[in-house]
Amino acid sequence: MDAADRRALSTAGLVAPAVLAVAAFLYLPIAASGLLAVLDYHPATQTFRFAGLANIAAVLGGDAFGRAAWNTLVYCLVLVPAQVLVPLALALGLREIAGSRTAPVYYACLFAPTLVSFSVAGAVWLPLLNPINGVLNEMLTALGLPPSRWHTDARAALWVVSLVAFWKTFGLNLVLWYAALMTIPKEQIEAARIDGAGFFRRVRDIDIPLASPTAFFILVTTVFTTLDDIVGIIDVLTGGGPFERTTNLPYLLWQRGLVFFQFGQASVIALVTIAIVAILTWVQFRFVERRVTYA
Repeated sequence: MDAADRRALSTAGLVAPAVLAVAAFLYLPIAASGLLAVLDYHPATQTFRFAGLANIAAVLGGDAFGRAAWNTLVYCLVLVPAQVLVPLALALGLREIAGSRTAPVYYACLFAPTLVSFSVAGAVWLPLLNPINGVLNEMLTALGLPPSRWHTDARAALWVVSLVAFWKTFGLNLVLWYAALMTIPKEQIEAARIDGAGFFRRVRDIDIPLASPTAFFILVTTVFTTLDDIVGIIDVLTGGGPFERTTNLPYLLWQRGLVFFQFGQASVIALVTIAIVAILTWVQFRFVERRVTYA
């Protein structure tokens, strides 16, 4: 065996674990979902029966899927901009106080919610949102304002869940933005300030272009994590209600599969969700990545 063959064998050995992991935890489950989508599986008897398109028709033709798809769209339209822009604004503020004695306190307070699980985040907010004697309603009453039913109100529940999900998740994007901004040479920012460039112009012309690879990464990961990250919060706060106003596609998938044991229908929802994520990711790589400036 010559040197080239040894290098090829060594490379294959290094790559093989990653390839096997991707195949086992990504492609194999997708293939299994495709198979279960056309089967009627009974977990009690461990039997399979070919169902054809019955599962697809039951899911796509049901009202629950339409409501979950609409809620998923609203979650994305609310959470994706918030999880990208608000951490950017906070990171810009943290950069201004970098090195001060109070900076570590702000870092810890802003990142702390990220360390808890989604279910714990929902549990933390339950006493705050309690419609009878919750902290937020007590504050509203003290200010002379009418109390709210918060997550039990069909009109407000989706927005409340979005708020809690944002509180739980924005810390990671904040860290990424802050790390990217701190790599920008201070000389460029000072030169722009001396030339008379205001704060917003410096952000637009210097910070955003130089941090564009991180911005693109944040956008891509935020889009597909928004779809499933809030399942734990939905389960704790609302259980998908009231009147399915907070149910999204991943929560509907979990409900059909692990509550009702309708694995065929759950597999259909999983495949639809995967297709949506794949399309959104392709759109971002096709139309957004071209604006990214790699050093």
